[in-house]
Amino acid sequence: MRRPIRLTVSLLALSLGLGLLLTAADPAWAAKSKQKHKDKDQPISLTADRVVQDRDLSTVTATGHVELDQAGRILLADNISYNLKQDVIIATGNISLTEADGEVTFADYMELTGDMKDAAARGLHTRMIDDATLTARQGRRVGAERTVLNDATYTACRPCAEHPEKPPLWQVDAETITHDTDRHLIEYQNTWFKFDDVPIFYTPYLSHADPTVKRESGILPPSVITNNVLGTSVRLPYFQVVDPNEDITLTPMLTSKQGEQLDVVDRERTIDGESKINFSVANMSAGGVTGTEPTGWHINALGQYDLDSTWRVGYQLQRASDIYYLQDFNYRVTDPFLTSRGYLEGFGYRSYAALEAYSFQNLTDTNSYAYLSPLTRNEPLALPVLTYSYEGDPSRNGGYWSFDGRSAAITRQGGGTNSRRINTETAWNLATTTSDGEVIKFSTSMRLDAYDSSNVFSTTSGETDVARGVPQVALDWRYPLANVGAISAQTITPIVVASATPYGGNSIKIPNEDSLDFELDDVNIFSPDPYMGYDHIFTGPRVAYGGEYNLTSRGMPAFDALVAQSYQAHADSNFIVGDGMDQNLSDIVGRLNVTPSQNFGVSYRYRLNKDDYVLRRSEITANVGPRPFNLQETYVFYDKLSANSPFNAREQMITTLSTQVSRYWSTQLYNTENLGYDAGPLQTGARLIYDDECFQFMIDGGTNKTAYTTGVNGTYLMVHFVFKTLTQFPMSVM
Repeated sequence: MRRPIRLTVSLLALSLGLGLLLTAADPAWAAKSKQKHKDKDQPISLTADRVVQDRDLSTVTATGHVELDQAGRILLADNISYNLKQDVIIATGNISLTEADGEVTFADYMELTGDMKDAAARGLHTRMIDDATLTARQGRRVGAERTVLNDATYTACRPCAEHPEKPPLWQVDAETITHDTDRHLIEYQNTWFKFDDVPIFYTPYLSHADPTVKRESGILPPSVITNNVLGTSVRLPYFQVVDPNEDITLTPMLTSKQGEQLDVVDRERTIDGESKINFSVANMSAGGVTGTEPTGWHINALGQYDLDSTWRVGYQLQRASDIYYLQDFNYRVTDPFLTSRGYLEGFGYRSYAALEAYSFQNLTDTNSYAYLSPLTRNEPLALPVLTYSYEGDPSRNGGYWSFDGRSAAITRQGGGTNSRRINTETAWNLATTTSDGEVIKFSTSMRLDAYDSSNVFSTTSGETDVARGVPQVALDWRYPLANVGAISAQTITPIVVASATPYGGNSIKIPNEDSLDFELDDVNIFSPDPYMGYDHIFTGPRVAYGGEYNLTSRGMPAFDALVAQSYQAHADSNFIVGDGMDQNLSDIVGRLNVTPSQNFGVSYRYRLNKDDYVLRRSEITANVGPRPFNLQETYVFYDKLSANSPFNAREQMITTLSTQVSRYWSTQLYNTENLGYDAGPLQTGARLIYDDECFQFMIDGGTNKTAYTTGVNGTYLMVHFVFKTLTQFPMSVM
């Protein structure tokens, strides 16, 4: 039976305790021992089945489940012998040394100093904090800061569970490996990189940061890209740590068809905020790219900083030299325009205030906006834009006042409509629930707007001033009817929303800048004013009605559905023909979500023509199957709004089939198909992925027709190798 002896004392106390027994025989040694260990003030905990002290040899021997703990550094062994005169610990049998940071070293034989900082060992195997391993025939450590290993190997791969004698998938063999914990650096001398035990390449020197380093300055892995525009291009990034809060990545690129490009990314994060600035400049004089300028450039900057507990300032700056630059140099663009914004905003008690400025850059051919008035085609500059919102404290009965105000000045370079406007709305709101469960929201408001505009009409360029006052009253009534069972609950909720405003609030003298984009759906149908912007408002009496059904099973949503329609006394001429609300009776809108299990889910949103119940809009998203075999399907259909609309009916299907072939191998097939005008595949491809604890490989290839500026068909092939904790090699052909 194990009988532990635990001494939670300093090594000095242990030495002195033994020394007292030897004082009579050698008082000079006792004094010397006391002086030698004078500075060792870190406590040590010793646990063993048996401890034996030899007075003649000045040794202490511990055997059986020995554990030595000092300042978080733990030594385990079958046997430990401590020579007090030499201050040397010799450990044998099942040795492991655990550092305070979690790094563990196993060895066949180990010699250490009394403080366990200096050591020499044979048959070393070290598992680092990121699960990477270092093995060596022999090694030594000096001062707990520098470890030198001879005939050593580094890898991030775990041994095969079934055949641990097999070599790892990849490893770095070196004559000498040095781990400097002060510099947080691992260095290799005379190194071979092996993959599947096959030597791939040799280098006399190699170094990388150890696992404790999150960021380290140096050259990042290069990438190779081939496409029709740039030819073959090579990128070689350099990463520079500026300080603990900031870093910069410089990426020069050389191309075969074009000149040179330099891309710069600056990132900063402080206690008050963060920013990311990406800009590039390129030599385009060779004529290989689509643009016509000899020098191309772009900037994409985003930042936000807190000034104090109330106010913060931020910016977004997006610009490019021309509409083709971003696409030609493979920058990801999701919108057909670039947005620049600067803002100062404050958050008070139940209030919000902001000062903003907006600027835009179109990335598509101007012919794409031929349906717009020539007076509004040019990109606007909105400066300044002032916003203020306030919501008062609720009274005893639940009612409260609210105020929303906005002021904006919009100008256009190159001609067009300019305007300055002030929009305000003051409202009183009441939300209450009756004793039988009816949920009622009532509001009454007054809208006051003033506009000073120029070039509103194509026939005149004079100034136009107009003001309006629009009162509104609205009532939102809902009556949830619930049926709760043992494992499920059902709720049916009839909904009626009624609102009324006087007719005639939309003067032709008011330029419509922010209310052009409207389409009826299941979200805005119950809004008293479905318009998103400020310029056009809904006028006249209107009522929206519908119902919602919810089913939950075992506390999880399983099914919900909504259907709704609205009626207005007189058709609003401001609505575009075909948008769903251009007649007295609106189209029918709804949604349907079915999620009976984690492996199956369907979401459906729709809009039906009120006359013949033909679909005007349909969106279906389905997720079927577990991770080993998963199908994701998305179908969208938008009918042409009217015969005069510049947009044809849009119909598209996106399919993604993912399979987990094995523990490490997975595949993905994906296709985006245009089913409407000019039908055909937009993107089709396949992806093969291998991913384990130390290595990742991905190959992705296919064809696409998604370039919004050119629409040219193209093929692509991307290959990516990742040797985790060491390096990665991306390569792309387009």
